Amino acid sequence: PAFAQQQSAKPATPAATVPGFTVTITCSQKAMATLVSGKETVIVVGYLYGFPKQGTPKKYVDHVGQVDMGEVKKEVAPGATATFDRIKLDPAMVKWFDSQGLQVLVNVYSGRKSSPNNLLDCGIYEGALKAIQGQSIPISCKLIGE
Repeated sequence: PAFAQQQSAKPATPAATVPGFTVTITCSQKAMATLVSGKETVIVVGYLYGFPKQGTPKKYVDHVGQVDMGEVKKEVAPGATATFDRIKLDPAMVKWFDSQGLQVLVNVYSGRKSSPNNLLDCGIYEGALKAIQGQSIPISCKLIGE
């Protein structure tokens, strides 16, 4: 019996890593000129979350009804590609996701080096991480009001 108990005892689960993705940013001519002249950067952030399956403890569900898994963030030069090689996840939280699995919302905005405000109006990606793993997502940006 002691042997069976030892076998079923699980060590502390380390963070799991899953394949990531890249974001290829393209800017309008005006946006690129403004960013370069202002020595501005571009920030790409991926908000990671899942939809809770039935029975998920309320303490794991945030105010918008999702299981928050944190974020990944890169600051890059205008027109550069942001690469998220491996994404670390807490395996203890992944078990609370419904069948849609891990989701990601990717936002892009200016680095606020030359202005306290965001200068860019960019597209987004929102959907399953699985659909974009190992791939590059194109996101185009222009100046706000352009």
